[in-house]
Amino acid sequence: MQINLSIPQKWNDLSTDQLQNIAFQFHLYQQIVKDSPQTEGETSARLFLQLSKELLRGNKWQSIRVALKEMQPKAFAPLVKFLYDTADRTKFIPSVKVDGLLFHSPGQRIRNITIGEFSFADAVFYKWKQTKQPIWLTVLCATLYRPVADEQNDMDIRKEFVKQAVDARADIFQALPLKTKLAIGATYEGCRNHIAETFPLIFSKPTEIEGMQKPKPGKYVSFGEIVLQKIDGDPSKLMQTNNVLAYDFLNIINNDIKNFRKQKK
Repeated sequence: MQINLSIPQKWNDLSTDQLQNIAFQFHLYQQIVKDSPQTEGETSARLFLQLSKELLRGNKWQSIRVALKEMQPKAFAPLVKFLYDTADRTKFIPSVKVDGLLFHSPGQRIRNITIGEFSFADAVFYKWKQTKQPIWLTVLCATLYRPVADEQNDMDIRKEFVKQAVDARADIFQALPLKTKLAIGATYEGCRNHIAETFPLIFSKPTEIEGMQKPKPGKYVSFGEIVLQKIDGDPSKLMQTNNVLAYDFLNIINNDIKNFRKQKK
């Protein structure tokens, strides 16, 4: 029986529901394998099936039934492959409502966030990935999502980032569903991957040599420390520098590295 299916081809094609459910499935997989390593094979197969089903979401129910009944599991392999590759989702869920309050996301690829916000968010993201503690994911969401500003501009409709206000907002964000938090975390990771590709001199990877042990990642250096180095620790310049757009600041650092390398030659 011939059927027509609409299936996302990349992370940014996923609907909000698909993004949340897929992020949640990956989270469940990691939790189960961590607690029961012996079930990895079975858990991987279950994850593959759930991801395949999720990509079919949005099609007519009759078409989904036929696809699941007649298509061999291996036929889904090329369809779900992009989900297993590097996460490159850069479109945030535009807004979330928590306890009746509306909070808005940063722009696509976080192009409208300042280096101050990026420094804080990235340190929190690193804490979450290292510790797996859910509180850090909540703080990340509370950092990125903020109420609408009283005076909006073309770049950002959110209130200005103030790190001292994040804790109070994080208390509110405890009520945000885990699926939504995981979707936000996955999107931030995709944006960070995009930034790393844009500025490879800043986000350089350890060199791998064939036959040698895989190198360990270098120590994490927060961008807050880089900001302080750039202004020579002068507190009078801190606020002004923190308000520079993250991409503009990273471009300056990228050029500094290029010039330094030229001088060494």
